[in-house]
Amino acid sequence: MQAIPASETASPALWQQRPQVSVIMLTRDHEPYLAEAVSSVIAQRLEGSLELLIGEDCSADGTLALALALQRQWPALIRVIHAEVNVGIRDNFLRLLVRARAPLIAVLEGDDRWVHPHKLALQSRLLRADPSLACVGGITLNRPPLGPPPGRDRLDLVALLRRYVVHSSALVFWRDLALPYPNFPEGALDSMLLAVLTARGDCGWIGQPVSWYRRHRGGYWSGAQRSQRLRLSLDCIAVIGAYLGGRYGRELAARELWIHRLDWPLPADNPWRHWLGSWQILWRRGPRLLVLAPLGLLGLVLWTATQPAALLLVRLRRGVTTALKPAIP
Repeated sequence: MQAIPASETASPALWQQRPQVSVIMLTRDHEPYLAEAVSSVIAQRLEGSLELLIGEDCSADGTLALALALQRQWPALIRVIHAEVNVGIRDNFLRLLVRARAPLIAVLEGDDRWVHPHKLALQSRLLRADPSLACVGGITLNRPPLGPPPGRDRLDLVALLRRYVVHSSALVFWRDLALPYPNFPEGALDSMLLAVLTARGDCGWIGQPVSWYRRHRGGYWSGAQRSQRLRLSLDCIAVIGAYLGGRYGRELAARELWIHRLDWPLPADNPWRHWLGSWQILWRRGPRLLVLAPLGLLGLVLWTATQPAALLLVRLRRGVTTALKPAIP
């Protein structure tokens, strides 16, 4: 990890003693959003101190200049880690993780923000009170609402393998449980990180909105094409399955089926290409799913077969609505 290219701009003489929480902020081409993300960290009301490590990954816009300006404004709080080359999401995360000084780590990407001023305080208190917890999550706004079943306040490894429940912006975890980090490939960092953490302890849950996920064209996930999101998800499932020694095949099959259903609507841009891509993925993954979840595979085939009809129905409805609109004189 120390070999990952990194230069640090910081003011060590102004640092407080070892902070309680280190906030890891991954950012690349986030100039329009970074100040808002940083402000949501500074607004945290925490018993004890925190530090913010901004990992700027060779942006093409003014993200680095803005990050350095924010560091000058908050020199006792902010450290900026950057390089002249792009290192990617995983290595950007790892170069921040090894430099973090706190025992607890919180993650926030530079285009998201926190919405609860006591987020870190609530999660830190829960982690310190319950040694069986490896991490604590919460609700993330502007994405599908998921969490434990009613009446439960924690998620175990099986629950987190079956569904993508906790977004990285809502997560706080013990730093030592993420080290050493497996040699995972690029992509789907939060899902793979959760697999590492919850293999060592449960994930506690705060049933309150704590973060907000921003959807925009430049987003790594929200800006990706549907077929690309499916392939990234399936690559992540394969990696997690290998890491866990193949012991959770049925749970990961359920996750795979859920991802297909979640991303079912065809996009307006080149829908038929995405539809054919779905069939190609099903053809490759079908034998595995047939063994692990035959009824789920049958349902997914039927769902995929109905996609063109649903798309045509939506377009027909839009055409009728447009035709019925009164002309504006």
